[in-house]
Amino acid sequence: MENREKPAVFTKIIAGGIAGVSETIVTYPAEFVKTRRQLPQFSHGNISSLSILKSTYRTSGLSGFYSGCGALAMSNALKSGIRFFSFEASRDYLDKVLATKQGQRSPWVNVLAGLTAGVVESLLVVTPGEALKTRLIEDAASKGHQRFAGKGTAAAATIVVREEGIRVLWRGTLPVLSKQATNSAVRFTSFGIMQECIAKKWPSSAGNVGTTLAIGALSGVVTVYASMPFDNIKTRLQSSRAEYKGIIHCAADCLRNEGISVFWRGTTPRLVRLTV
Repeated sequence: MENREKPAVFTKIIAGGIAGVSETIVTYPAEFVKTRRQLPQFSHGNISSLSILKSTYRTSGLSGFYSGCGALAMSNALKSGIRFFSFEASRDYLDKVLATKQGQRSPWVNVLAGLTAGVVESLLVVTPGEALKTRLIEDAASKGHQRFAGKGTAAAATIVVREEGIRVLWRGTLPVLSKQATNSAVRFTSFGIMQECIAKKWPSSAGNVGTTLAIGALSGVVTVYASMPFDNIKTRLQSSRAEYKGIIHCAADCLRNEGISVFWRGTTPRLVRLTV
């Protein structure tokens, strides 16, 4: 039985990786615009998404919208496998530690295993992928000499590590973890609340496909607005021009100099990516 399950699991991981890469390629222009709007050196005057689209196409064509795509696609491809293995390993360990007297699985096991998997994937692939993506987008948008012009993801990563040290790839880890945790907590919570409201007010519509899709879309929108502050802080910290001492210093500086709306900069292109 165990041998028959392994190929199926491996197939799911490969399929998840392919799906992650495909989704990244299709929606990446929106991610590119979002990150450009969040970078501190391009934030003065609050340049619109449309202006970024026009200027990028004028100077670089369609390929300009895919600067940094390789880094994010690689990160998304690896996430499914890392998430699965870390979840399974942590759940097996927690089953032994938190086992009930009847030998049944504790309700906390899946919660803690899911949290562990989220932390592991954030540390191993999400943060480095986001950091490299941000640097590539920033470099492509800069005027004058471009360090990564004509270079692939691996070559760009080599240059960044050689010039700034490997720790730079994990800059912004705390806001990445906060964003991932907020995404999970808010999405599941808002989805559950909406389901309960629908079941009470319109019981005949509860559980059907259309209602579930609508609730999923609405909970996604709520999640985007809840996690955007962490997303903006992450991009600021990962910028090559970042001079912040940490997440609190960055948040305070942004609030003092640009107002509270800065934390939701780039929301529209992120919503576009969610709905595509």
